[in-house]
Amino acid sequence: MEFIKKFAKEISVFGLVLVVFLGLFIYRQATYATYKTVNASVVEKTIKNKDDMILVVGPSSDSTVSSYQSVLTEFATKNRKYTISYLDKSSSYLSKTFKIDAATPCTLIIKDGKVKAHKSGALQYYYLLDFIKENA
Repeated sequence: MEFIKKFAKEISVFGLVLVVFLGLFIYRQATYATYKTVNASVVEKTIKNKDDMILVVGPSSDSTVSSYQSVLTEFATKNRKYTISYLDKSSSYLSKTFKIDAATPCTLIIKDGKVKAHKSGALQYYYLLDFIKENA
């Protein structure tokens, strides 16, 4: 009988810990979102299929791109209806693939497989919000 009481107590403590961790996980999923990192083949497939996409292109080694990534995370958290994709490439990729001469990071709005609009440089949150709402 003593063993059963001890075992039940251990199970209830484990269950309580499990419920707390599950609650924290659900809270994080509900309150935090981030951009999606993609590779060049996904971008090329999107263009070929004439799909829509919000794309940010820039090398992750650049400090400007690194600071812009926090803005992208904030945007993705507050505006879940938009999905931002990030491609870790240099500006030469932009000129080859999209025929755009732009500095990195570059934010592109792709509609029907074609670039509808683009902005060079790291944008502040509200500029990014306005740019996407106007063009997406």
